[in-house]
Amino acid sequence: MTNDFEISKSSNVGLSSKESYIVTRHNISYLRILGADPQWTLMTATADEDHGRVRVCTEQLRLAGAALRLGAELETSPSVEKDWAEREYVKICSFYQTPDQSDQDLTNELNVVLRRFFEFYDSWSNLSSCTCDEMMDLYDALATDDIGSDVYLSDGIWLSNNGTLSDRGR
Repeated sequence: MTNDFEISKSSNVGLSSKESYIVTRHNISYLRILGADPQWTLMTATADEDHGRVRVCTEQLRLAGAALRLGAELETSPSVEKDWAEREYVKICSFYQTPDQSDQDLTNELNVVLRRFFEFYDSWSNLSSCTCDEMMDLYDALATDDIGSDVYLSDGIWLSNNGTLSDRGR
């Protein structure tokens, strides 16, 4: 199966990671992979590449929604965090290369995860057009407690346990 995305080394010098990669489609970066052999972290991208030829995805809510859904499906407890410039990103998961795992096997597994991310991203519809049941399912997948606390999505948008969205600003 061919991929419509590419994984390439990042040109950004301000990242505090031994290895830094970007996941792109059509010169748009969606995800970053930071870390060093044998452990990396997959997260949403927040900034253009330094050389200017690759721009960051401008649909940040859609990007965050797809990332949160992927993390929920992988059961990795995805989280919204901030980078050094206070830009929000979703930390989706960490992954490891075991001593007996070949580079090709790791790449194949990563490609499956990345294809799934783009399935979520490409099928994304505006959250406000989702049914209440879909929103409650999303809440159940993302909630980190059993007391019904609202879940922060991105860009000031919160999801309640009854499936409603509220914009509380940044």
